Amino acid sequence: MKNFDAVNIEQSILGTFIVDESLGYKLEELSRDLFTFDYNKEIFSIMLDLYKSNMSLDIQTISTKLSENNLEVNISYLSNLAVMSQSFAIDTHIEILKDKYLRREIIKNCTSLFQSLGDGDEINSVIYNFENRMQKILNKEKVKYNDSICDICEGLLNFLESDEEIGMRFGVKFLDDVIGGLFNGELTTIAARSGVGKTALALQIMLNCMEQKKKVLFVSREMTSQQVFMRNLTKRTGISTKNMKNKDLDEDSWKSIIKVMGDFSQRNLIYINDKISTISELRKRIRVLNPDLVIVDYVQLMSVESSLQNREREVATLSRELKNITLDFDIPVIQLSQLNDEMKDFRPWGERPMRDSKAIFHDSNNVIYIHEPVLSEFDEACDDIKRDKRSVLNAKKKGIKLVDLIVAKCRDGEIGFRHYCYKGSRLHFQYIEY
Repeated sequence: MKNFDAVNIEQSILGTFIVDESLGYKLEELSRDLFTFDYNKEIFSIMLDLYKSNMSLDIQTISTKLSENNLEVNISYLSNLAVMSQSFAIDTHIEILKDKYLRREIIKNCTSLFQSLGDGDEINSVIYNFENRMQKILNKEKVKYNDSICDICEGLLNFLESDEEIGMRFGVKFLDDVIGGLFNGELTTIAARSGVGKTALALQIMLNCMEQKKKVLFVSREMTSQQVFMRNLTKRTGISTKNMKNKDLDEDSWKSIIKVMGDFSQRNLIYINDKISTISELRKRIRVLNPDLVIVDYVQLMSVESSLQNREREVATLSRELKNITLDFDIPVIQLSQLNDEMKDFRPWGERPMRDSKAIFHDSNNVIYIHEPVLSEFDEACDDIKRDKRSVLNAKKKGIKLVDLIVAKCRDGEIGFRHYCYKGSRLHFQYIEY
């Protein structure tokens, strides 16, 4: 069946996985039967095992695994695979491979049909077996989409009748009241200018999710994992990160830190990673960890797999991939984002304030802005909360700021804002009754 195999395509696909590990997830779209050349079958199986184990798909690792399985494949063959890689054509090549496989299987079935007819087998039995085998061949590539209205109605009824608690609470009253919580398949963006408290709000949400016994993966591209954890300790103990960095701790401080560390360790629900920089690395970690929530701090500091020569397109790609993660893994994701300086001191609304790409706003189910009101907005805020301006300004000198939490987008609800008190020393947003 020379015309029904494509060894060069097989080699190009395998080489692509060696050269571009970000495409490793496509291994799960393939099967061993699609390959015709024995070497390629074995290499594919090794690659799939490595990918599922979150291991590198480099030439040396693959060669070692082949040797462990007593499979002698010359390392030069693996090197040639890498040379034949064509990442840009991976989807086309996979389709060609599947098409060739389908044709081979149909020919085998037809050959079996002719053989049975020639052997004089009972005609109805021959036709039945032929049709049955053909149906199995065609069904192999079918995906269960559950997209009929009957499937959707059944899923919705199961959801409505279930007693299981769906989603997670932000633990921030205004956000829970307006948005309703963090739900699977949703991307939430928290955006603010530098120093206003977006990381503090994300950490507050993370700790609230931990209290709900949810596992959280916090990806930091701005701080080390220890720096992020010190902020968690500050939120719980009130001991400043400055004192911890300088090791300026008295006996009571040590006791508080040890107690809180013990609580975190016992629950073991928070994972802080400062090494992940690309979407493919994030997908690998999610696959292994299986978290209930992912937080990325922040999206503009993530790296694309290959340069797009355009900053707006790069950030848009990152945001879209984070949205895809919410759907592919059926989890909520929070991405943090910087705001541009165009809005200056005005209260941010809509897509315009988002730095680098407005796609961040459009990809998100929910968008939360944090804003410190000034001038007339500050006067109005003081009137709203029924506080004297002087007392609010004095509080600011002590590290307690008046800020607005703004829900600028909510696909399933309303938008609006509410004044909050941000206590810098505790990195905490406090609800204000007014």
